[in-house]
Amino acid sequence: MGLEAESEVRVGRESHYVKALLESRDLIFRGAFRKTLPIADLKDPRIVNDALLFEHEDLSYALALPAGQASKWLKKLTTAPPTLAAKLGIDSDHRAFVTGHVDDAALEEALLDAVTTDPLQAAVSVIIARAPDELSAALAEVTQRLPHAPIWVVYPKGPKSPLPDSTVRTHMHALNLIDTKSSAVSDRLTATRFSLRKAR
Repeated sequence: MGLEAESEVRVGRESHYVKALLESRDLIFRGAFRKTLPIADLKDPRIVNDALLFEHEDLSYALALPAGQASKWLKKLTTAPPTLAAKLGIDSDHRAFVTGHVDDAALEEALLDAVTTDPLQAAVSVIIARAPDELSAALAEVTQRLPHAPIWVVYPKGPKSPLPDSTVRTHMHALNLIDTKSSAVSDRLTATRFSLRKAR
């Protein structure tokens, strides 16, 4: 979740009143000064009084923040975002049973040393599907072999996806599986985790 503040930013010798948004990858300014700065490109972020200072492309920035907020912004700026593997909850001790073809570099990296072909050793299952029939076939296998494990469904994102989010949810809800978490995978793919609905 991002941070936001309406405040004044000094860029070089100029000052502007802006709405500042700190997202996972970008610092965004809206209002009188509009710019998106990749966090990876910010140099020497630091706090002076209640201002967040840094450099970007040979310009000095000073963002005034409400009292007590600067440390939160600095921490978010300087803390590396969780890896995709961490978001999926997989590692060498918590392996995934994978169904479908892995042809995405980010997903391949996340699955490295975290895959098992033995359902009994799997903490979660990961289904990679690009069409409704692929999802149906994978679900038939996974729900039989791992009936109680959470399922991550990885599928193309965007309005022109051959497997829209609504279709994924319809398939899963029909099996009494509810969505509990989502994560971006890459520019092309997204993922949603589903778990069995708890009996009331």
